[in-house]
Amino acid sequence: MRTSWLLGGVFLCACSSSSGSSTPPPIHIDAGMKDTGVKAHDAGASHDATHDATHDAPRDAAGDVGYPAPHAAMPQVVNSGGPVMTSPKFVIITFAGDALAPNIDDFADKVAASSTYWHGTTAEYGVGPVASVLHISVNEAPPPTLADSDVQTWITGKLSGPEAGVLDGGAPWPQPDTNTLYMVYYPDNVSITMGGGSSCDAFYGYHGDYLLTGTTYVTYSVVARCPPFPMTTAIDSVTAIASHELVEAATDPLAIDHPAYLQPDTADIAWAVPAGGEVGDLCAGYGNVFYQPTDVPYLLQRTWSNQAAAAGHDPCQPEGAVPYFNASVVFTDNVVVENFNAKGVKIPVGGTGTVEVELYSDGPTSGPWTIQASDLSGLMGGAEELEATFGGQSTATGVNGDKLTLTIKVLQQGSGGYEVLWLQSTLGQTMPVWLGAVGTP
Repeated sequence: MRTSWLLGGVFLCACSSSSGSSTPPPIHIDAGMKDTGVKAHDAGASHDATHDATHDAPRDAAGDVGYPAPHAAMPQVVNSGGPVMTSPKFVIITFAGDALAPNIDDFADKVAASSTYWHGTTAEYGVGPVASVLHISVNEAPPPTLADSDVQTWITGKLSGPEAGVLDGGAPWPQPDTNTLYMVYYPDNVSITMGGGSSCDAFYGYHGDYLLTGTTYVTYSVVARCPPFPMTTAIDSVTAIASHELVEAATDPLAIDHPAYLQPDTADIAWAVPAGGEVGDLCAGYGNVFYQPTDVPYLLQRTWSNQAAAAGHDPCQPEGAVPYFNASVVFTDNVVVENFNAKGVKIPVGGTGTVEVELYSDGPTSGPWTIQASDLSGLMGGAEELEATFGGQSTATGVNGDKLTLTIKVLQQGSGGYEVLWLQSTLGQTMPVWLGAVGTP
């Protein structure tokens, strides 16, 4: 993902864990992408940037373009057939002696009661209000190193068998069902490994599920304790991660075994390549993704809204950027991306091709914004696979209704036979992106 302007550091979460099988599935790292370096000043945000736009969008009698101007459709996260949590029950698990435990409990209570955040991130996907929040403080110290399989074994031990956990007052731990999420917050100096990566390196948090017995699955999430992000408190760094996982676990509780909102429509599957395709993943790379709502005094992550995306508004909600602007790419070819037929453009290695870029905003902006195109491999520190220019220039500027021509040259074939085009718009601190696939026949 792209480094957040607010956090100023790399933010990593994983959309889901392995199911405990001997061969874990691929891990989509929500924030494993290094700082792309495409800042406002790098992108030529000054007014002398190349303006390679044509003003041929439909206009009304006064000569004004409507808002938003016509543009290519944004992705829609689709339900793969699995369930969502219609009446979520949070089981918040901390460890005795954790100084942040009172804040973690308060955060969960306030998210559950939020009139803006929980409803605004989950309701359109069929997730209901939070039915209950149970706080468990475990009077034990976790080992300093854990594998994801160890976490699953530990949870299972608390739910059943001779090691079953008992709450204060003698009640057993709540049993799993389709609406229960076990949220485990590990304290400092505990390292968790999952899918070949380690906490605070490959990920800061993840969620997943595993089969407990018969047809009963356990949905759980792990939040690691990592050094605070720049310009944030320790608790805000934790809640930024946890909010991402809470929303994804509710909209995709059985991500491993019976996925629900796991990824975007196959035509837009390239959007899932950088960080994963769940509703938190698709927003994890945006510059204004973290915020503090009025009714939850902690740092939270906005997540993908199909409704807002379809209407031409900021897809990362609630309380997204206003006005929202972006530069959409008109693709006319089908490109195979991870065995899916995706929208893209086909260009042979060493060859060049062009695509049309349509600029749009849902209201008047303070001025033109800057557009810069790159390839994902180069942004992540690998070899550059594409060279993209506007009329020979690295950047262009424009406003709602403008159209640009982007020339793409394929420098080398990407892994899997395709490359990912990363198109970033910049105006002030707002930096929306558009992605697509370049196939190399």
